Amino acid sequence: MNSTSEKPQMKELILPPVVLTVICIIVCALLVVAHDATYVDTTGVMTDKLSAGCEEVFGGGDYTMLTEEKDGKTSPVTFGCEDINSVITDSARGLALIEITHDGYATDGLHLLVGFDSEGKVAGIAFVSIGETPGLGTKVQNAEFLSQFKGFAAGDSTDGIDGVTAATYSSKGMKAAVAEAAAVYAEHKGEIFGGK
Repeated sequence: MNSTSEKPQMKELILPPVVLTVICIIVCALLVVAHDATYVDTTGVMTDKLSAGCEEVFGGGDYTMLTEEKDGKTSPVTFGCEDINSVITDSARGLALIEITHDGYATDGLHLLVGFDSEGKVAGIAFVSIGETPGLGTKVQNAEFLSQFKGFAAGDSTDGIDGVTAATYSSKGMKAAVAEAAAVYAEHKGEIFGGK
């Protein structure tokens, strides 16, 4: 009699986990189908933050993110540079913005748009986001500090740009980010404007 009473107990122990596993598999499959049916690829799309940054630097305009096809997928042009997120142009006016993420005090704490005029000089900088220490590193957003970069071009030294007091790493990160953006712009200006 013991062996027959053990069989219903074994069934009662195994059945609930099996049913739960089957339910989880079905729900996961439905989620995958729903995701595939509703997914919209936003790669190469100007977000509200990017558009606002472009307007902060150059005012209103017709801004377009440069994209390229890689392995059947559209992705922003980065010229193979790890820190560069995208390149945005207003080709009618000969203006370009380099979206760059760079380390400050925090890893990837500086997410900027560096705008270049038709002569290849920095015309302005806008922050897309900042992950630096509030009240210290975030002072690199001050207009007085940012104004020092106006007119900066590839090959210029950042030695004459005064850092922000108590924000040494953030200041160095800003200098490095702007210098890198300027170098990328100078090297790829022809590609950015389609051979102009």
